[in-house]
Amino acid sequence: MALWRDRLAERQLLLVLDDAASSEQVRPLLPGTGASLVLVTSRRHLSALEDAIAISLDTLPADEAAALLVRLSGRPALNPADPAVGEIIRSCGCLPLAIGMVARQLHHHPAWSPAGRAVELAAARDRLELMATENLSVAAAFDLSYADLTQDQQQLFRRLGLHLGADIDAYAAAALDDIGLSAARRGLEALYDQYLLTEPAQGRYRLHDLIREYARGLAGHLDPERDRDEAIGRLLDYYQRTAASAESLLALQTRPALACAAGAEAVAVPVLADREQALTWARAERASLLACLDHLTGTGQPGRVIALTAGIAALLRHDGLSAEAITRHATALDAAQQLGDRPAQASALTDLGIARRLAGDWPGATRDLEGALRICRNLGDRLGQATALSNLGVVRWMTGDYPAAAADLGEALGISRDIGDRLGQANALTDLGIVHRLTGEYPGAAQDLAEALEICRDLGNRPGLATALTDLGIVRLVTGDYPAAVRDLEEALGIYRGIGDRHDQANALGYLGMVRRTTGDYPGAARDLEESLALFRALGNRGGEVTVLNESGTLHRVCGDLDQAGSIHQQALDLARDIGSSWDEAHALAGLGKCALASGHAAEAEANLRQALEIFQRIGAAEAAELAAEFDAIRAAG
Repeated sequence: MALWRDRLAERQLLLVLDDAASSEQVRPLLPGTGASLVLVTSRRHLSALEDAIAISLDTLPADEAAALLVRLSGRPALNPADPAVGEIIRSCGCLPLAIGMVARQLHHHPAWSPAGRAVELAAARDRLELMATENLSVAAAFDLSYADLTQDQQQLFRRLGLHLGADIDAYAAAALDDIGLSAARRGLEALYDQYLLTEPAQGRYRLHDLIREYARGLAGHLDPERDRDEAIGRLLDYYQRTAASAESLLALQTRPALACAAGAEAVAVPVLADREQALTWARAERASLLACLDHLTGTGQPGRVIALTAGIAALLRHDGLSAEAITRHATALDAAQQLGDRPAQASALTDLGIARRLAGDWPGATRDLEGALRICRNLGDRLGQATALSNLGVVRWMTGDYPAAAADLGEALGISRDIGDRLGQANALTDLGIVHRLTGEYPGAAQDLAEALEICRDLGNRPGLATALTDLGIVRLVTGDYPAAVRDLEEALGIYRGIGDRHDQANALGYLGMVRRTTGDYPGAARDLEESLALFRALGNRGGEVTVLNESGTLHRVCGDLDQAGSIHQQALDLARDIGSSWDEAHALAGLGKCALASGHAAEAEANLRQALEIFQRIGAAEAAELAAEFDAIRAAG
């Protein structure tokens, strides 16, 4: 080493040390002084080298991958924008080694079309078999890295190939390999050092698609089927148990517990201390949880489908994934019916009803929740009855059936009090407050909401607290206490933003826009309403969308933009009729009538206002008296 450094001291060289096995192998070959540059390549992270600049090569960006394929294939007519090129680089995972091999195949086989090769790669059960030229192959390159692993690391690597999702953490790895958490962390770090894993976020690891395929193939050849099945079973136990823990923290209502899979208690799970941690875990694992559900459905495991779907109900609701939620809960319902599991059917119907309500399918929501209520009554499940009744009450007031809403919510409140469910009491009181406000019983609404606020503060239930504050802010608005309305709504909005609840952020913003419009802050109102509408549309919440459209139409009207106001109210009218919202339909008609009146179209104004008044009177809405007075004044004026 001393002789080597002496000879290099006075020279200026580019020294390339290719495919270094370790830092120990490299260190004796480094020049001691002088102006030489050393370039070291390795299939490992050489983190022990001092004064080195580490450059980790990722897969290629799509445009560079396409350009590489075209250049190496040597086909002048091939263009990077060709759809077949895009399909090939996707099948190669933008891995330069794989792209190079496919490109050389195209170069040496002029009769092969890129489109045909793209189809073959996409349909192949083992893409790695197709990625080979002469004595070179992608799999052989992976073999070199695999051979450098210890026996325990090799087993962990094969287990990771069985993982059903994209990312994995130490808990899931420990479950798959049936090892301790510390051992799993060390194993993942060792595989990361060998460039067999990437780490897109701290503590979360990912296999490249081709490396995953390689690992899964090794598992299929080297591990008995029973061992593979047991590994996947432990993984499912882990996700099911942790999802149930997260659901208990995220759920807005007390729900009857469903049975956990036998043996699930044996797997290590992270401690989720609060809603924020539960939501962070659930969001990080969402793709894996859905992949597990697809696997369970495809392999005919209805019991697990029921339990895991129930475990992600709050996540799907929280993030506004209504379409996904409807599909998943419908599948869970089918599984429960297949097993004849009546409690699970009731639970799935309740979740399905909530998902349909959030999507604006109120007839479907009513059907599902009434079905859940029937089952719970037959089973004598009082908690399930209260949950179904409370959600039914919400659908009733959303569709303008205030007497039925008050009856359902009153019954839910009574049951919740009987069984000591304070969270259920707070939910029922909040929704009763809404019904009383909608029917003009403002003192009763304020009393209900104040009681709900007190319970939520006692329970430390921030989502419930924010919901009660939102509705209390609306009561302040309609009774003219605008400063208090802004205070309550802004406090609620802050809580919703803090807990990441986009649906209720949209709700609070919509009502804040209404307060600002009422007090003459038109720019502030426009800002809040625009943000609210964008959120509701992104979440697929058509009920929220129609309410904000009507308020936006009103804002444009009072600002003098009658054409735009009329257009927006017409959108709201079409949507309200489509989803069956009588209250929103009446508001849209009233808005259209006032626009027509301001434009000098008296006959059109009278027709629309009359229709709106008839609907408000039919559903017993508080707006009926005010609109009747306006309508009488318009007719008296001629």
